[in-house]
Amino acid sequence: MKKNLLLVLLIVASAALNFSATTPDSQTRTIVNKMIKAMEQYKTCIYTMKSEERLPDMKELRGGEIFTKVNESPRKTYMKMTADPNKGTEVLYVEGENNGKAYVKSSKLFFSISLAPTGGLLTKDQHHTLLSAGFRLVARIVDAGIKRSDTQGRFDEVFKYVGDVTWNGRSCYKLIIEDPTWTYTTYKAQKGETMLTIAQKLLISEYSIADLNGVKSFEDDLGGRTLKVPTSYAKKSVFYIDKENNFPVFQELTDDRGVFERYQFFNLKIDPGFKADEFTKGFTGYNF
Repeated sequence: MKKNLLLVLLIVASAALNFSATTPDSQTRTIVNKMIKAMEQYKTCIYTMKSEERLPDMKELRGGEIFTKVNESPRKTYMKMTADPNKGTEVLYVEGENNGKAYVKSSKLFFSISLAPTGGLLTKDQHHTLLSAGFRLVARIVDAGIKRSDTQGRFDEVFKYVGDVTWNGRSCYKLIIEDPTWTYTTYKAQKGETMLTIAQKLLISEYSIADLNGVKSFEDDLGGRTLKVPTSYAKKSVFYIDKENNFPVFQELTDDRGVFERYQFFNLKIDPGFKADEFTKGFTGYNF
């Protein structure tokens, strides 16, 4: 009798383990995992990004359009503004070269100059620096959200696949991310910490630090200041994830006052073959 009972228990346990091993993830988690994997594993990309960002003292979002080439490691970035107010301006940054500065050729100048990528001239009225170009930062932010929601047992409350959309002729998954715990808190900056390093540490936007605390520069030492900051990057995010390449080609981020960032990626190419001189000043088509 005992042997039969033991055999039954073993069969039930085996079935439970087998069921657990073969039960698929939710469709939402599968979509999110594919997106994270794609953003973490790519090496290079090309795209044109239309950006809309909230700036202090402005009622409407400020728009821009930038053609971009990115090599993730080592970091190499080429940008060309394709819409006013700085249409035609080009920026080239190569990690380890030019004393850490970017080459900049303004459409209004006959010569190129070198500027720090986090300096005031290159970051004026910008939410991010050129060092954030590409998708790795988005991957880090979303991955942190996954870990936080899983710790709280709230993944299905935070991440929601709500259907398909056709965007710019592309078939996409529509993903909504809502942080039910989003609020404001405080952060005591340590000596040497800047708006940029704090944003990277807390995975929040540089804009939120600037707007909430009156910070003007990405480079100012904020050590000793107690800053008001959000607890996560956005209260609500809407992503359109391209079904073919799993990249979020549409991103809309909202806080308690509405949309503060909207980014749309056109003609996205993942891991294109760059030429050996593609990130040099003399590359064909550049005007440095």
